[in-house]
Amino acid sequence: MATKPNPCNLVDITVPQAAHSDAQKFYTETFGWSVDIDIPGYPIMGTGDGGAQVGLMWESNPDSGDLAKFWKTGKAMPFLGTDDMDATLAAVETNGGRVLAPKRQKGPVWVAVCEDPWGNQWFLWQFGG
Repeated sequence: MATKPNPCNLVDITVPQAAHSDAQKFYTETFGWSVDIDIPGYPIMGTGDGGAQVGLMWESNPDSGDLAKFWKTGKAMPFLGTDDMDATLAAVETNGGRVLAPKRQKGPVWVAVCEDPWGNQWFLWQFGG
């Protein structure tokens, strides 16, 4: 099988919620997940070997700036990892999607938000860059 020139893999699903410590307790006790990365206000839960991670973001997190509008309780947000953010964003637009939030750096990653032609929203993330 040939390697795709621009792979986008599911790396994280962020679950917005209003009760941060309660959410962390629910996922650890219900599904057996553990906190892999303890970012204050945004713990990243490991779902098992080879599984995607789950981030717990509080609704409308003020530290997210203009990205806060994407954190709404009841609407999980998938993150796709890409090796080439610019090429992925160009492909989104070429194929009928829209870029809702342009590429910007957040800590060690670059992030952007796009929408497919049917209105489904996706975060994109690229390490370094």
